Amino acid sequence: MKVLITTEFYLPLRCGVTTAVLNERRALEADGHDVRILTISGDHKSSYKDGVYYIKNNFPQLYKDSYASIALFDPLVKDILEWKPDIVHSQCEFFTMFFARKISKKLGIPLVHTCHTDFNSYMVHFTSNEHLWEWATTTFIPKLLKGVDYIVCPTSKIYDLLRSYGIMTPMSIIPVGLDLGMLMQKPSDDERKALRRSFSFADDETVFVSVCRLSEEKNVGESITHFASMHRQRPQTKMLIVGDGTERDKLETMVAMMNLSDICRFAGNIPMDQVWRYYNAGDIFISSSRSEIQGLTYIEALAGSLPIVCRKDHALDQSLIEGVNGFSFSTDKEFLEKATPLVDDPDLRKRIGENARKSVDKYSLAHFAKSLERVFGEAGEIARHRLDEDE
Repeated sequence: MKVLITTEFYLPLRCGVTTAVLNERRALEADGHDVRILTISGDHKSSYKDGVYYIKNNFPQLYKDSYASIALFDPLVKDILEWKPDIVHSQCEFFTMFFARKISKKLGIPLVHTCHTDFNSYMVHFTSNEHLWEWATTTFIPKLLKGVDYIVCPTSKIYDLLRSYGIMTPMSIIPVGLDLGMLMQKPSDDERKALRRSFSFADDETVFVSVCRLSEEKNVGESITHFASMHRQRPQTKMLIVGDGTERDKLETMVAMMNLSDICRFAGNIPMDQVWRYYNAGDIFISSSRSEIQGLTYIEALAGSLPIVCRKDHALDQSLIEGVNGFSFSTDKEFLEKATPLVDDPDLRKRIGENARKSVDKYSLAHFAKSLERVFGEAGEIARHRLDEDE
């Protein structure tokens, strides 16, 4: 099967959607499918390389982490039509969705869409008017998704959100697959100690690790505040923040003003095939994000045998087993109640870490591929019925 994936979020940007796209391509190619990607270029030139169509950006950038384009008649679109994919799988609702619709309609092939966005949490980027944002999302999201044959939801959180908008398109909940083999790697004791010491972390200290894009909706500042509360009670704790983004300068300033610069360190961007080492450099994973859909970094941490301590969220429903592989919290007090025993008791930390590792089998790439193949088959039947009715 020839599969075209469309996305506004792609390398070099590292985010959950990028991970989902890359892992879908790997999973489907491992099952023998021909997969190509359509994304938007960082400049005003279109190009094709290694199975990726980069459509030139020719529209003002509306969101700081992605580019925009309405070059629907770009020669690369003709190339895609000549390639004749069997299905289009859209990963974003906005600009690349225009291309997905055009290609699907021209070729008479199914259009499947994965919704990665908790639209409520992205209000901070566009308006402070909650009622205006609610009106905009409930009005326009159903219009953007009209005509899609099938919708994939990474978690029940998105499924429930889309149903609340009145969208009745067939849907399935399919968690994004991850390369568990890579994530479950373990460095040698010497390698782990060397990496920790590069951040001035002693062997007997307990390190909280945060891995995410440093953007406003990830709420890393709150994690720093919780860590500061912990450090006041348990001075043997440190914090490692892995990732980069528009909020980094602000967060580094915050850390400096709190006199935490020596104990709360920033690692910056780490290559995807090396990030497992940084999970392993820590002892407890922390997140205060309010915008997660599936929480891929939560699953990555679990695969790395880290107990997770995360802000309570519907996105945790499928990954967190409270008290078994981690804990959730809502307040600073609750964070301390949940995390302190993990700091104080290495045996408890080890036991929950072992449970964490055992809880992620359902997120394998092989399972992901089989689930997508089932959806693509169902979408094909739906599209055939739709085309028969149109005739």
